[in-house]
Amino acid sequence: MLRSVNAIYPNLQYLGLQVWNDLKLSPVCIQCVRWKRKPRWLPVAKSKLFRIPERPKIDESEDIELKRLHDRYRTEMRSVRNYFRQEFKETSANSLAALQGSKDEEEEHLRCMKENEEWNKQVALLREQRLTKIQEARKEIILAKIIAFEEREKEQLEKAEQMVREEKERAKFYITADNIDKAIEDALISPVDHNYAIDLEGHIFQGHKTKPTDVPPDKLEKVQVQGLVS
Repeated sequence: MLRSVNAIYPNLQYLGLQVWNDLKLSPVCIQCVRWKRKPRWLPVAKSKLFRIPERPKIDESEDIELKRLHDRYRTEMRSVRNYFRQEFKETSANSLAALQGSKDEEEEHLRCMKENEEWNKQVALLREQRLTKIQEARKEIILAKIIAFEEREKEQLEKAEQMVREEKERAKFYITADNIDKAIEDALISPVDHNYAIDLEGHIFQGHKTKPTDVPPDKLEKVQVQGLVS
């Protein structure tokens, strides 16, 4: 049913509802639904105030059946409660066991972590010792190489100095612009003949024009023949 706001407001006042400001009704029409029965907040009617309802009569067989069903219901509910109670106890026990297991696992984890840290410290100490030994060995190898290098340098320097000394000694006999005339005179005075001859007995005769009779027997040179090693 559609009614205007002016028609609804007196009804709300009659019901004791001061909801005009709360509802903030629009002046446009709204829809209302009538109560099928008396609202719950209204008191009992004066005509029914002292009326006592008649107690219903239940058949004996029906009463017995209701008691039986009621007893059965109570028994089943008692069983269900006992079942849930037992389940709760088991769950609580399992929960305690689970908590204890978690606590044991955590303690075991902490113990393993501590043991792992100890192992890491031992391994780190062994690693430091091993690296120290390797470093010392490398130092010894490098030092030995340095000493060997210095010895080789010293030997090469000594060889170079020896070669310089020998070269200086040979330089005394070098033919230079100052002594070339004397060297030519010495070469003309004492010519050197590199030709030689060997007889059947192995005697050597120096010179191109030397005869066997020109060399005394005690001054003959003989070729030294070395045996071949098979």
